[in-house]
Amino acid sequence: MKQFWTIFEFELRGYLKNKLFIAMTVIIVLVIAGILSFPRLTGFLKDNNIDLPSSEKEDKKIAICNKTGLEDEIFEQSFGSAFSDGYEISFLENDKTIKRDVKSGQYDSAIILESPTSFKYVVETADMYSTEAQTASHVLLNVHRYVLMAQKGMTEAEIAEVLDSNIDYDTIVTGKDQTESFLYTYAIIMVLYMVLLLYGQFVSNGVAAEKSSRAMEVLITSAKSINLMFGKVLGAGSAGLIQLLVILGSAYGFYHLNEDYVDNEIIKSIFNMPSDVFLWSVLFFILGFFMYAFMYGAAGSLATRTEDLNTLVMPITVIYMAAFMLCVFGMTSGGVDNTAFKVCTYLPTFAPMIVFVRICMGEIKTYEIIISIIIQIISIGGLGVICAKIYRAGVMMYGNTPKPKDIIKILKMKD
Repeated sequence: MKQFWTIFEFELRGYLKNKLFIAMTVIIVLVIAGILSFPRLTGFLKDNNIDLPSSEKEDKKIAICNKTGLEDEIFEQSFGSAFSDGYEISFLENDKTIKRDVKSGQYDSAIILESPTSFKYVVETADMYSTEAQTASHVLLNVHRYVLMAQKGMTEAEIAEVLDSNIDYDTIVTGKDQTESFLYTYAIIMVLYMVLLLYGQFVSNGVAAEKSSRAMEVLITSAKSINLMFGKVLGAGSAGLIQLLVILGSAYGFYHLNEDYVDNEIIKSIFNMPSDVFLWSVLFFILGFFMYAFMYGAAGSLATRTEDLNTLVMPITVIYMAAFMLCVFGMTSGGVDNTAFKVCTYLPTFAPMIVFVRICMGEIKTYEIIISIIIQIISIGGLGVICAKIYRAGVMMYGNTPKPKDIIKILKMKD
């Protein structure tokens, strides 16, 4: 046990004293502070009459050409109401030069009303978030309905009452609201994916570097391989957890310091997530990290050259990416409780992400969570022992990269 603590302390101290590790942490904290403090800073400068580059966009210019045969007045009133905020509308008599005018920038876009039920939307660059065409379609539909109802003899008051009718509804959620939880669930899954992948690479690169320096040949003969593997992985994991908590703690503090100035819904959703979701994310980060760190460490010990490392870790990375992609597909389709997710709940390499997504966006039983966590803990312990055997033999192997049959022989060897 003393060997384990010595190795653990050495590995943890090595990370915490590493200048690159510290610099990366500080840079990330400063970037987060800058992003979250920017709205407050710009508001302060504006309040003190300090000139800033104007970020306000000029009104968009829209040209409308009426070829329906209906009076222009009804369209001027309807389109003027629909595009009242942030738009400047120009009504043209013909559309001969309208495409050229849009292309030259005289107008940002144009709407050519071909008939009471059809129109053409002209724009130079189609913005994926633009709703101008949908708004124009809604306006034209209402005008068409107005004309039809007027022809049937309905008064303006009766027509207005019909067109202004709204349907009121209430949504009663008895389980999880996926719309509400999607943003912070997706954000945490992305963070877990990047952090676990990053630290897994740190472990494999560290082991490969030690092997190339022949330092492990001395250490492996004076300490048990299981102590070496668990000490290195737990030391790296503890350093990563400390770094992650510092970053998340700083982000949480800066957000609440500038909360009144932040109006981004994504950021609000992330920082206003339920506290139990945050605790679940920490738990599954820890389980996921150790699951993959042991595998990355074993892969690093098998590398005879630094160039071979990418090939050795590729199968691990593919499994990890498959778990991430399954989560993304399930979240975007709303199917986080389908058969694939239920099966992967009990697969230790998939479970850290899958179970977390089901907790946030699905219906998962308490016993499923408990069984999955137990399976993961047992798998981590068993995987640690297996990887320790590979680690012991791997750091002493040079020459060709070992094949699967060589790894099987290593596992049969006594420590």
